Amino acid sequence: MTLVSLPITALYAALSGFLIIALAANVVRLRLGKKVSLGDGGHKDVSRAIRAHGNTIEYLPLALILMALLEINGGGSTALHIYGSLLVGGRVLYSYGMLIPRSSANLARQLGVVTSWLVILGVGIQLLVI
Repeated sequence: MTLVSLPITALYAALSGFLIIALAANVVRLRLGKKVSLGDGGHKDVSRAIRAHGNTIEYLPLALILMALLEINGGGSTALHIYGSLLVGGRVLYSYGMLIPRSSANLARQLGVVTSWLVILGVGIQLLVI
């Protein structure tokens, strides 16, 4: 049996896990503070926190799976670190943009989602050509 080591993807998966836990803890904190046991209780800040967490959960698994496949298939470490940095940085930006009390269309949120899309597209394309 051959063991596969994915140290670069593992690094960004760990950082992503920390972000997911921080966002989940924020949802719990807000729900407890507003005495909401399920959903958002009609509170916009709770709704935004739930979506910041949910959106991150929606994007990270696919991107990390693609990165793992790229690492297994010999993708360069520089490219993987660029993808991983953009992915985690973009998710942090997106979350910040969702949680700050501004309009829903703000630069942090926009840059965050675009970087996530670019990582998924870039890794996907690179997987097709290697």
